[in-house]
Amino acid sequence: MEQATTSRRIILFGQQNLQNSILIGFIHQRTNIDCQLISTPEWSNDWSAFEGQTLALIDAECGRPERLQDLLEQIFDQNENIQVAFFNTQSSSPIERLMAWPMVNGIFYKESSQQQLVKGITAIFEGEFWLSRRILAQYLERTRSKPRKVTHNANLLTRREKQILNLTATGATNTEIAEHLSVSMHTVKTHIYNLFKKIDVSNRIQAVNWAKDNLEDLVQESAV
Repeated sequence: MEQATTSRRIILFGQQNLQNSILIGFIHQRTNIDCQLISTPEWSNDWSAFEGQTLALIDAECGRPERLQDLLEQIFDQNENIQVAFFNTQSSSPIERLMAWPMVNGIFYKESSQQQLVKGITAIFEGEFWLSRRILAQYLERTRSKPRKVTHNANLLTRREKQILNLTATGATNTEIAEHLSVSMHTVKTHIYNLFKKIDVSNRIQAVNWAKDNLEDLVQESAV
């Protein structure tokens, strides 16, 4: 058991009080993972140096959402591999929005028991998420959109033809494309003729619209 947990660490960010002291003792007893309590004034300290897995367990009641977001910024800047979970969270709290951060993998509510907290912590260390179905549904509703359609047609074009189509999408003229690629005007015209034929279009607008639907790396900018 000890060999499996010696490379893990839990840092609890919260108030220096009896409740949190008892909590980290309970977590250590049930998981055999070293726990450290860091109170609010010490958040600016460099506490991130650790080679193993770290879970930052943040008390949702120890600061305003803006202050907690600042802590997430600090965690991400110092070590983006640290996982984060909030506890003591109120249902429908602004804290739930912080799950959009890439390292926030768990949210525990005030009504969660200590046993549920330990179970969730163990799951997070094993690479799982500990989030309610309601939060996941709301997050998907906010973030999902129609994906760009990428078809096998993209493979019809050569690398050079894709370059020319990409430049065409920026509004570049044939002369500008030739100068940018250091090729002759005749070469550019030949490539354009071939790619138009391959994708079955007759003008630049149709070609750019095709590229939007079929090329993931299309870049649209001002003219070259």
